[in-house]
Amino acid sequence: MASHVGQVRLRNEDRVASDAGRGLAVLADGMGGHAGGAEAALIAVAAWMERMTPAGAAAAPQVEDLREAIFLANSRVRSAAAADPGLRGMGSTLVGACFRADGSLLYGHVGDSRLYQLRDGVLRSLTRDHSVLRAQWDAGMIDAGSPGTALLRGLLTRAVGVDEQVEPDVAVLRLEPEDIYLLCSDGLTDMVTDADIAEVLATLGVNPPLAAEHLIDLANDRGGMDNVSVIVVSSCAAMRLGTELG
Repeated sequence: MASHVGQVRLRNEDRVASDAGRGLAVLADGMGGHAGGAEAALIAVAAWMERMTPAGAAAAPQVEDLREAIFLANSRVRSAAAADPGLRGMGSTLVGACFRADGSLLYGHVGDSRLYQLRDGVLRSLTRDHSVLRAQWDAGMIDAGSPGTALLRGLLTRAVGVDEQVEPDVAVLRLEPEDIYLLCSDGLTDMVTDADIAEVLATLGVNPPLAAEHLIDLANDRGGMDNVSVIVVSSCAAMRLGTELG
């Protein structure tokens, strides 16, 4: 697990957290300027972790728990913004994952922070960005080489704390022992290609802290135009007692 302010921004508005014992990992990328973005991400991550780790809970989290965790994050961010004029308009992305003892992965997201899976050498994004850019790609209105795509980056169609109701995407899949998973903010994906991410995970993914630091370094070496945060999870470790998150 690693987070860096990058080479251009003055403050880090990303937040990451994990609970190795419970197999939990969550990442948020705040927006709102000044203190707002950092505060929104901090509140969102804290609320998600609170709901996913209720006192005395023995059963593994279920899909509805994950939804409720994101709903709580949305409510907490909105309440904080309503209470402080200086935080009005703040919001955050959020991507969270739960590696369960039964060998399954429960995950959900809002915004354009992503969850990737590397399986059998193939990298794929398990999340679909809630962004104007992705919506226009899906509609066939633009392609990767279209003029002006850079101007659409960061324009979200869904975010935590912006609307009274939030609609997260959630899913469950089976883990395979050799899988590597990556949660990341767009500070990584805007700077580093999927091919290079795949190479790092394939070569260093069995050592999550090292892989995480290397991905941060790559983003900064290529401009570091935004805060960059990553959490790398080895499926083999996650399926053993004492989950290892990096």
